[in-house]
Amino acid sequence: MKFAIDTITLWSHRNEKRQLHFKRGKVNILTGGSHRGKSAILDILDYCFLGSSHKIPLDIINDNTSWYGLTFAINEKHYTIARQSPNGNAVSNEVYFSSVGNIPDQPTSNIAIDDLKLILEAEFKIDEAVRLAYGGGALRSGSKVSFRYFFLFNTISEDIITSRDTYFDKQNEDRYREALPRIFDLAMGIDTLQNIANRERKEKLERELVKEERRSNRLERGRADFDGELRQLAAQAAAFGLPAIDERQLSPQTLKAALQEARTPDNEDSVHRHSQISAAIFDLDRRLRKLRLLSSEVKRYKSQSAETYDSLIPITEILAQSEYIVKSPIFDNLIASIRSDLASVKKVTQRNQPVEVQVRSIQNKLIEERAKLVEQQKALPAAPESFETEKQKWLFVGETLGRLETLFPSTPQNAEPESNLVGSLQSQIDDISVEDVQTKRNAVLSLINEIAAILLKRTGDALYNYATWHPEFVYKEKRLRLRKPLSSVIENVGSSSNHMFMHLLHFLALHAIALVEKSPFIPAFLIIDQPSRPYYPSEVPMDGVQLKSEDGELVRVAFELLDWFVQDMRDTHAQEFQMIVFEHVNADAFQGLGNVHVLQEFRGSERLIPESWYLVQ
Repeated sequence: MKFAIDTITLWSHRNEKRQLHFKRGKVNILTGGSHRGKSAILDILDYCFLGSSHKIPLDIINDNTSWYGLTFAINEKHYTIARQSPNGNAVSNEVYFSSVGNIPDQPTSNIAIDDLKLILEAEFKIDEAVRLAYGGGALRSGSKVSFRYFFLFNTISEDIITSRDTYFDKQNEDRYREALPRIFDLAMGIDTLQNIANRERKEKLERELVKEERRSNRLERGRADFDGELRQLAAQAAAFGLPAIDERQLSPQTLKAALQEARTPDNEDSVHRHSQISAAIFDLDRRLRKLRLLSSEVKRYKSQSAETYDSLIPITEILAQSEYIVKSPIFDNLIASIRSDLASVKKVTQRNQPVEVQVRSIQNKLIEERAKLVEQQKALPAAPESFETEKQKWLFVGETLGRLETLFPSTPQNAEPESNLVGSLQSQIDDISVEDVQTKRNAVLSLINEIAAILLKRTGDALYNYATWHPEFVYKEKRLRLRKPLSSVIENVGSSSNHMFMHLLHFLALHAIALVEKSPFIPAFLIIDQPSRPYYPSEVPMDGVQLKSEDGELVRVAFELLDWFVQDMRDTHAQEFQMIVFEHVNADAFQGLGNVHVLQEFRGSERLIPESWYLVQ
C-alpha cells in the first residue's frame, strides 16, 4: 500500500502551530536529547489514527496542546486528520478531516469517528467480508478486522527494539496479540479476501451439511419405530370402524386424511383381512418348516456321503497302481465300477448342490413375503371394536390426530425433502473453490528467509559470530530467528545489539514481502525508535554522551542498512518507502547517506513543545 507521512501538526491553546515535515521515500531522522518529545510522536500518530486509548504524556505535551494533527498520503490521496487532545486518560471524539490534505489554522470537528473509520477502512481495502475466521478471549469469531491491526507491521518502539522475544508492538494488549496471527496471512499476501470469503462460505455449508446429515440419520434410525407406531394407530382406528387403509398406501398423510373424514363404516372387512393375512402367514410358516426339514435331510445325507468317501480313499491308491497289479479277466470291469462310485460320492459331497441353492432361494422369498405380511397385519384390527357414543368416537379421532402430528409433524409445502437438501448442500460445497494456502505460505516463508539472508549479509560482521548463520522465520512465533549452518538448531541470540539488528532484519524482510505481493493492507512506512539504544551506557542517554568508536560503527551499519533498503525498494520495485527514526546520536553519524533526511535536532531549547506554549495553563 502506498503511504507516506507528510506533516505532523500540534496546535497550542492559543492556536499556535508546531509542525514537523517529513520527506517521502527517505529515512527521516529526528535526533536529539532525551525528554524532548521524540518518542511521544509515535503515540500522537496512534492517537490521530483513532486509537480508543492513548499514551501521550500528560505533563508538558498534552497539557499544552489543544489538537493533534496528521497529514499523509495514501493510495494517491492526500488526507489530514486532526483530533482534539485527550482530557486526562479519556480520548476525544472531536475529529477534523480533510479529504484534500488541508491543514486548518484551528481545527473544528466536522466528522463522526465511525464515518472516518469507514473512509480509512476503504483505503485499507477492508469491507464487510474482511472478518476474523476464529475468535479468542478478546476477539469474537466473525468480528470485523480493524485497519489499526495492520499498523503492527509499521512500528518498532523503544519497548521492543532490544527485546529477545517480542517482535511486534502492543503484544501486552489482548486484542492486538490475538489479532496478529489472524491477519498475518492476509497482510503477507498468503491468503486473499476472496479465498477467505470462499473458505468461510464453504465451512458454513459444511457445518450445515453435517447438521442435516445427523438429523437425517436420527430420523432414519427412528423411522422403524415411527412406522410401527403408525401401523398401531391405523389398526386401532380400523378396529373402531374408522376407514381402513390399504397397507400398501399407509402413510401419516393417508391416515390423517382418513381420520379427518371420520365416517363409521362396517369394520368387518378389516378384521376379515387380518384373518386372511394370519392364514397366509400360517401357510408360509408351514412351507418354511418343510423346507428347513428338507435342508436338514440334505445336510445329513451329504455328511454320511462324506464319511463314505473318506473310507474309500485307500482304494484311490489301488487305482493309481493298477498297471502294476496282476489282472484277472474281470479286473477292468471292477476298476471302472470303483471309479464310477468314487466320482458319484465326490459329486454328492460338493458344496452348493443345485437342490440346496434352489431350497435357499425359495426360503428367502418366503421369508421376505412373510415379513411384508406381518407389517401389513400391524395396520389391521385383530378383532372388531366399537364406540359406545359418538362423543367417544370424536375424542378418539382428535387424540389420534394429535398423536400423529406429534410423531409426524406436517411438512411445509415449500420445504425441501431431506435427500434433496443434503444433495443441494453438497452440490453448493463442491462448487466453491478454496485455495490451499499452505503451499503459498511455504513459498512466502522461504522468500522471507531469502530476503533476510540478503539483509544479514549487508550488515557484515555486526552480529559477530552469527554473521554466517541462516535467518529462519518461525511462523508459529511470527518472528525471525537464526539457524546454525548445517544444523537444525535455532539459536537464542544474545546481546541487545544483536536483538536490535534482528528486529531490523525482521521488519525490513516483511515489508519487502508486502511490496512483492502488492499487499493492500500494509502501509509502506516504518517508524523506529532509537536503534542506538543498545550502545548507550545508561537506559536513558543524555546530551553530550558520546558512543564508543566500535558502537558508533554498529549504529552506522544499522543506518546504512536502512538507507540501502529505501534505495533498493525504489530500484527493484519502483516503490517509495518511508522511514521515520527517532535517535540520540549526533547528525554527523548519518553523513554521506543519500536517502537520509535529518530534521531539526531536538537539542538545547529545541523540542516538540516550544517553551512559549508553557505559559498557557
